[in-house]
Amino acid sequence: MRHITLIKKFVLAIWIAFAIWFGAASHLAQKPQEKPLSPNTYDDEHATVKTARPDKQISDLTSDVAAKLPHTGTNRQQVAIRNLIDQHLFARMAKDRIPHASLSNDYEFCRRIYLDLTGRIPTPEQLKAFVSNTAADKRDRLIDELLESQAWVDHWGYWYGDLVRAAANRIGDPAMQNFNRWLRQSIKEDKPYDRLVTEMLTSSAPNTNWMPDAAPTAYLARWHVTGASMYDNMYEDTADETIVQSARIFLGTNYQCISCHVGKGFLEKVSLDLVSKKRSDFWKMGAFFGKTRVRVITYQDRYTITDDGTGYDSKADSSVRLPREGGEVHPTFILTGEKADLNKPLRPQFARMLTNHPQFARATVNLIWKQFFGLGIVDPVDSFDLARQDPKNPPPAPWTVQPTNPELLAALAGDFAGHRFSLKHLMRTMARSSAYQLSSRFDGEWKESYTPYFARHYVKLLTAEQVHDAISQATQVFGNYKRKDRVYGSPLAPMRFWTEAGTPEDIGNREAKNFLHTFGQSNREQFDRQSGGSILQAMMLMNDGFVTKRVLAEGGSLVDQLVKSAKTSGEIVDELYLATLSRNPLAQEKQLAVSWLDRDRKQGAEDLHWSLLNKLDFVFNY
Repeated sequence: MRHITLIKKFVLAIWIAFAIWFGAASHLAQKPQEKPLSPNTYDDEHATVKTARPDKQISDLTSDVAAKLPHTGTNRQQVAIRNLIDQHLFARMAKDRIPHASLSNDYEFCRRIYLDLTGRIPTPEQLKAFVSNTAADKRDRLIDELLESQAWVDHWGYWYGDLVRAAANRIGDPAMQNFNRWLRQSIKEDKPYDRLVTEMLTSSAPNTNWMPDAAPTAYLARWHVTGASMYDNMYEDTADETIVQSARIFLGTNYQCISCHVGKGFLEKVSLDLVSKKRSDFWKMGAFFGKTRVRVITYQDRYTITDDGTGYDSKADSSVRLPREGGEVHPTFILTGEKADLNKPLRPQFARMLTNHPQFARATVNLIWKQFFGLGIVDPVDSFDLARQDPKNPPPAPWTVQPTNPELLAALAGDFAGHRFSLKHLMRTMARSSAYQLSSRFDGEWKESYTPYFARHYVKLLTAEQVHDAISQATQVFGNYKRKDRVYGSPLAPMRFWTEAGTPEDIGNREAKNFLHTFGQSNREQFDRQSGGSILQAMMLMNDGFVTKRVLAEGGSLVDQLVKSAKTSGEIVDELYLATLSRNPLAQEKQLAVSWLDRDRKQGAEDLHWSLLNKLDFVFNY
């Protein structure tokens, strides 16, 4: 690649300056959300919660990235009030005289909605068809089309697997494949979310995890805590871990701290709600799973889940947590004080109390909101302080109401519940809003105080899987990763996109896995997803074989196809820009790129595609 040395120097200089700042700042912003508090790191973690500012981080990042984005045209269409999201956000902006960005142009919106709904970038054909469409409702139509696609199912199925940390190396490949099939089918049919969660919390596996009917139980089996040997189970610890994770995922609350110590004297600077809570309150929640017995034999890829235990024993002396005190433990829901009927199965009662509580809907819409808007209405999303939610009953100073827009959060939660907890409806509502469709660019001076208003669209670094799939799609060189059905033993169709896999362990390609690991992929077992940019990522994009081999004019790559075609140098440049950055080249970009191809068609096309994969607007969703 004749031009590669000068291009590398240019790209590296940008990445070094950018990645040093972004890697540290973004990782700090994500730390409280991605890593639940642990008693072992109490001081460090609680200090982080106090000082981390996700709103400032996303504001600074967006301003920095947007300033470097090429100006590809502005959408002067009037910003309309399209649904309840716009009613709340734009009314508040008007009341407080906060200016907002204009709408994104068609190229920006098309790339953004493909990434957010399917995790993939649009093909040049899809992009050109959308941009050339003159229908007034073309954005709504595209949203509906993507919501019905298998790519949407794959993307959100994989994302949800990350959320619940569905790891095959915890309970075996067959269980995970069954769980993945069940989960994606549930998403595809838009199963009401309260029912999906109920099935995970209440299903049993009395004989084997190989049975399809036992698929939802993989969620509970994932959180089992082993004892002195692989055959033992710390039943109370397993119940506690189930509560910690279920509250974090489904209620947006973190009870990790009160599983080991009381709130008073420890959590005054973290959560008003938790200050009044005691360890015994936590045990009473755990008692809903006191009779549940999870027995996992990992080397056989088998487990059972039954409810034939004797109940939650607060005197149990085997524990990885602090020793428990004696005393009666009656299953009691911590948010309402409702006690369980001991004459009825306990887990269904817990599922009913959890999914019927307004916090279940609030936490869910806030979780999805962050995926679309880049910043939660409450952020981090698993740090709800339930004593600071009601603007009509504000907390004492210096505390403030926690949600940046409590009325919007309540309205979204009510709409979500009113539409049978439909995730598809929730995502459609967000994507159709004018607020979501604003540009990340902002005319005039952006002030940090505008951030809670969502007065512009906030940028996001592509996830590891999105970077992987975007490179494969842009170059037209797919891994075609082999896999087999671990339940029935038969071969399955090769995977082109990473999110077609159920878990990170489904694909064994070392080169691809190393690339993904560098970009922060979670393995769902030892570590969560790591957010933020790094110098190593920049070096991987420039030098790793996963990238460089895909831009060569051989093996049917996009460059190979274009070089051998009858297209002119200008047409090749246009095609590479559309396939990689989802936009046309600027005039000066095209002039430079055409000069490369005119000098050496093959070498120039390779160099151009390599440089596009290393541009800022390739690795960000803006």
